[in-house]
Amino acid sequence: MATLSSPTIITTTSILLNNPFLPKTPQLSAHHHRGVRSVNGKVSCQTKNNNGNDDNNQFQLIQNPNTNTPYLLDRRNILLGLGGMYAALGSEGANYYNTLAAPILPDVEKCTLSDALWDGSVGDHCCPPPFDLNITKDFEFKNYHNHVKKVRRPAHKAYEDQEWLNDYKRAIAIMKSLPMSDPRSHMQQARVHCAYCDGSYPVLGHNDTRLEVHASWLFPSFHRWYLYFYERILGKLINKPDFALPYWNWDHRDGMRIPEIFKEMDSPLFDPNRNTNHLDKMMNLSFVSDEEGSDVNEDDQYEENILLMRKAMVYPSVSDDPNKAELFLGSPYRAGDKMEGDVSGAGILERMPHNSVHVWTRSNTIKGNQDMGAFWSAGRDPLFYCHHSNVDRMWSLWTDVLHGGNFPKTPEYDDYRNAYFYFYDENANPVRVYVRDSFDTERLGYKYEDQELPWMSITQQQQQQQRQQQRQPLLGGRLKTRTFSLVKKVLTELKVMLPLPLKYSVIKTKVDRPKKSRTKEDKLEHEEVLVINFKLGKSKDFIKFDVYINDGTDYKPEDKTKINLEYAGSFTSLTHGGGGGGGDMSHMAEEDMGKNTVLKLALNQLLEDLDATDDDSIQVTIVPKSGTDSIVITGIDIE
Repeated sequence: MATLSSPTIITTTSILLNNPFLPKTPQLSAHHHRGVRSVNGKVSCQTKNNNGNDDNNQFQLIQNPNTNTPYLLDRRNILLGLGGMYAALGSEGANYYNTLAAPILPDVEKCTLSDALWDGSVGDHCCPPPFDLNITKDFEFKNYHNHVKKVRRPAHKAYEDQEWLNDYKRAIAIMKSLPMSDPRSHMQQARVHCAYCDGSYPVLGHNDTRLEVHASWLFPSFHRWYLYFYERILGKLINKPDFALPYWNWDHRDGMRIPEIFKEMDSPLFDPNRNTNHLDKMMNLSFVSDEEGSDVNEDDQYEENILLMRKAMVYPSVSDDPNKAELFLGSPYRAGDKMEGDVSGAGILERMPHNSVHVWTRSNTIKGNQDMGAFWSAGRDPLFYCHHSNVDRMWSLWTDVLHGGNFPKTPEYDDYRNAYFYFYDENANPVRVYVRDSFDTERLGYKYEDQELPWMSITQQQQQQQRQQQRQPLLGGRLKTRTFSLVKKVLTELKVMLPLPLKYSVIKTKVDRPKKSRTKEDKLEHEEVLVINFKLGKSKDFIKFDVYINDGTDYKPEDKTKINLEYAGSFTSLTHGGGGGGGDMSHMAEEDMGKNTVLKLALNQLLEDLDATDDDSIQVTIVPKSGTDSIVITGIDIE
């Protein structure tokens, strides 16, 4: 046995640090991450125990006797058998910081029977049948091999394959007929989403913290696995293992309506809890309510939808910044973290247009935003899975089409890749699946039928023409080819004093840029990011505010969201049940409100479009749209 240098006390901890069979532990980084904070030069990582008291014994900061560097030992990893300490291993040359934290894991043996609505008018257990962890197996590709690769096709083309459509309807009908005791039944499948997305499961080892897969980097992977098993269950019920779900192709003009196959009232695909005003209307991918923008013609709406898709998919893709995967997928979420509010850290993939499609589809007559407008009820609508199939397709396109390079397309952290979820497979067997196995759709046995991507084909000339058209009224006919120097005259030079409530008032402020006139190489390596920090309180409404850069328009909250070249993005969040209706988490709904929340928006391409790359500062306009009564803006900066 190797000789230990002389620490003050030889403990189990010091032996563990020198154990060659355990993972190497990185040095603590000075870079802040959630769950670890610096207090007067010392690292504090306090959590609450089951009694609500600080549990300072869970973590121990110690000195490595061989290197004289500090390490943070999480005893939870040893006690819970999580395989030792999870180290964050950065790619060579990438600007990653080292973190020492365990992956976020669900404690499925403690699912809370939660009231899914704050007002108590409708409740649901939100708990699938209990998992027997003694018989639960880890997912292995060899056990779920597909002999024929499944092909997911656009839902608006469904009538071209009547045999497939009949199979789809039959599979859903059988699923709806299964007893509630069967985890594959329609209602139990809906409860899977409710449980993971409305905080019914506590985090393993942290009974006072609810696990919520939305608003974090878990969002894409969880929903990919969710659809994976839902699709396999449908295939099993009709004895067709090659059955594939359709995708709602809302990024193409032909798919910008609720697909016809979901509107037949005598079909098992029909859900009465949808917006009756939208059954035959072209979608608004930035939708808030029917009160705004009802007079927009289809051609204009289509152009705005396509520009929004371009900003959501292409703009965050122009640099090879290794950290930008988090901009698209969502921010880190680790064991011991508490979701900031209920909605912090959502990536572009979740915010827009994912959330807006949910709100577009939800009922306009039934209390509680059912079905698609709330986490707890969204899975009850068969259209939900078609919608999320296209969200999953967006992730696949972002990975395979928009990024052919070698930069990390997913966060390179073990505490991300080793996070896991529990599902029931097509044979009603419990299975544990890991984030790390969700990245490759080809290996998972399915692909998406190719479809034209109109948002990829917008040229710079088309964008310039649109920008000129939008500026014509503002500049009173003085339009020139390069209009930015004229536009700057109408922009504010004032910096607002923060914090400032967003409730009913538009916020306009000047924000200094840390660096201007950046080289092409610098822009390729680093994304310039607008960071808006805010306090988010409780709201029963869909939450949304819009952000514009260098836009001289006098916006009003009641105006329709305008997707123009100056539009930078939106913060959105669906109605959230709050979870924790009983048990150890009964206090959580109130405690989690009013926390720090952040919105991050990519700027590189936007500043190019606005001819603002050489400017010392930009004007940021924040327009409240819905549910913003409890929002207080606390910071606006550029990183």
